[in-house]
Amino acid sequence: MNTFILIVLGQIISLFGNAALRFALPLYLLRQTGSAALYGGITALAMLPALAGMLTGGALADRCRKARLMALLDLVTTGISAAAAAGLPHLPLLPLVLTVLGSLYAIQGLYQPVVRACLPLLLNGTQLLRGNAVIQLVDTVDELLGPLLGAVLLEHFGIRGLLALCGGCFALSAGMELCLRIPQDVPRDTKLSVRSLCTDLRESAQFLTGQAAVLRLAAAMAAVNLLEVPALTVGVPVLVVQTLQKSDASLGLVQAVLSAGGILGGVLAGTVFVRRPIRSGTPLLLALSGVCAALGLALRVPTLQFGSILVLGAVFMAVAALFNVWFFAQLQVLVPQAQLGKTTACLSVLACLTQPIGQATYGSAFQHWAAHPADVLLAAGVLSALVLWLLQTRRTA
Repeated sequence: MNTFILIVLGQIISLFGNAALRFALPLYLLRQTGSAALYGGITALAMLPALAGMLTGGALADRCRKARLMALLDLVTTGISAAAAAGLPHLPLLPLVLTVLGSLYAIQGLYQPVVRACLPLLLNGTQLLRGNAVIQLVDTVDELLGPLLGAVLLEHFGIRGLLALCGGCFALSAGMELCLRIPQDVPRDTKLSVRSLCTDLRESAQFLTGQAAVLRLAAAMAAVNLLEVPALTVGVPVLVVQTLQKSDASLGLVQAVLSAGGILGGVLAGTVFVRRPIRSGTPLLLALSGVCAALGLALRVPTLQFGSILVLGAVFMAVAALFNVWFFAQLQVLVPQAQLGKTTACLSVLACLTQPIGQATYGSAFQHWAAHPADVLLAAGVLSALVLWLLQTRRTA
């Protein structure tokens, strides 16, 4: 079987399990505690291991055999899922959820740079852009199926049953990845130490020093991850579960529709925008701000609340998917192959450092202004547009 197809299939299975648990665990905690601030705080803390995972994953991608590394990560996740399912009845809920969720984010952070680093070894030219679109599409498909099926499975089998099923997904993905043969991969694993990791980070920093365009990309992504993305990732569950008093299945449906928007964005990136390339990410970022503000306005009309979350949320995810494909395609063109893994990981970490801050802030904001959630989203849209305008003004100055 074609190596790229096998990578995609393994990623579908693995990321489905990861997405289902990342959806179900915070939701389970929110249902048990009823605290939006705790929900936002837990998701923020869980992001920190993901950032560390990205840095380490980038270095590992450049030093280790990629197929073997992906299989190892899935096997570790299998063990974590099994251990959590066994320990859930006996251990305190909050530390357990935080530990498992942090582990899932960390492993995803390790996994994604390895997959991205495989693509230039398998594809080139226009195929590379399409390959990035496919990887983005897989991610959004799993973000669709994970919450949708995760909500249904959570209701029928409980959190322990869901952990066991997702553990089976990780084990199956690991078996597929052991069959991969990636051409031009490193001939053997190189020892990774703290010293070598620091060396890699220093080389990446030296490379990035003269790459103003790349650093501007990271700054724009950081602004989005601070002001826009957390408004949706924290706001949507709080709005559906607490403000509108909907069921877990309804929240799963909303998450699935949002992910369908991401799928649409991935399809557009791999078809329409291959023929008509996106030359700048600024219009896409401003569109995200506009959608966020529009959602805040629509929520003021009671009859439009649930429908606006579905429609405008899907539009937001479609535009975000387009930007992500464009962002990584730009990096893969600008960064040399020998430094691609660690440099891409460093940039991803720089861009994502603001996301935990945004998640914690929005969790507190939705808790404090529980009676006026629309104002939080409207403010997020206006503020993010202002920040992006200031960044663009500084660039052209």
